[in-house]
Amino acid sequence: MERVHFIGARSQKTVGFCSFVANFSQLFYCLLTRRYGYRVSNNFKEVDVMFKEFDFSILNDLEYKEDAVREDIVKPILTKLGYTPSGNNKMIRSRSLEHPFVYIGSQKRKINIIPDYVLEVSNSPKLILDAKGPNEDILKGKNVEQAFSYAIHPDIRVRYYALCNGRQLSIFDVTKRNHIAIIDVNELDENWDTVHRLLSPIALTKPELLNFKPDYGMYMLKAGAPRGQRHHFEPMGVPMIAKVEDNLYTICVNIGFGEDYLATSFDFGKKEYKQLLSCLPKEASKEIRNGLRRQPYRVLLEENTPEVCIDAILGSGRYSNENEEYIPLIVERFRRYVKQP
Repeated sequence: MERVHFIGARSQKTVGFCSFVANFSQLFYCLLTRRYGYRVSNNFKEVDVMFKEFDFSILNDLEYKEDAVREDIVKPILTKLGYTPSGNNKMIRSRSLEHPFVYIGSQKRKINIIPDYVLEVSNSPKLILDAKGPNEDILKGKNVEQAFSYAIHPDIRVRYYALCNGRQLSIFDVTKRNHIAIIDVNELDENWDTVHRLLSPIALTKPELLNFKPDYGMYMLKAGAPRGQRHHFEPMGVPMIAKVEDNLYTICVNIGFGEDYLATSFDFGKKEYKQLLSCLPKEASKEIRNGLRRQPYRVLLEENTPEVCIDAILGSGRYSNENEEYIPLIVERFRRYVKQP
């Protein structure tokens, strides 16, 4: 099995590749949304490949029309984004306007469409999405103009609007002249992060929570790394650790990767937890042990962040919540880090 070996911050002159950083506010959000959301409330689920069974050649069938695109393609996208027919993140079908006109300058324009979906978050419209037939133009022309007119109507007033013809998903911002994203539907999985960052409920209400760095595990998987691939970190900082449940602990850290950072979760059990404590300085070990005995079962090591060596494998679980997708690394062993003179 191929291995990936990272030399830590103190040896950057040798490799110049990997280091860690402790951005505590970002790590705190990462911990809350990834670990506690999944393990406590079970809001996470294994990610399914979208449209795995869908035969895209059907889009060439003249009888495959707008209503089919809406049900077969648009609705699953909205469901994966976290919208439901009821609740806080609500998809509303075919909402008509009491006065279907809008003024653009001094010109009164009639709105001839009723978009397939108005997406609301906490009873406030945030986005409209309209399905079109596979041969309809969703990048320019009357379809885009009508969607814009509906989006700016006084009864709606949303910033973002989108159209999907089964082949592509186009996303627009009413403040910008051209589209802000075009995504091929048959490549939706590869570009899901873009869709999520533009159209998800959290993107439309709390975009600051999306300033997470890309996930290390997802990055490696997309780069072609096989599940179970071993990764060695020499050393790695432990800026934050949490007890998720009786036999599950996690370390959250941003790992320097080239010129950017990747958010990383290291998961491990009670055996590895005891191993970790034995590898750390006495004061850090004591602080962690005491902190994880009581709520909120997490410890931030903001001063003198300890360092250890970590041997881990790329996990088999791929998880999703309303904020992101991620793949934890599974710790096989912690080793004491001996600083070189």
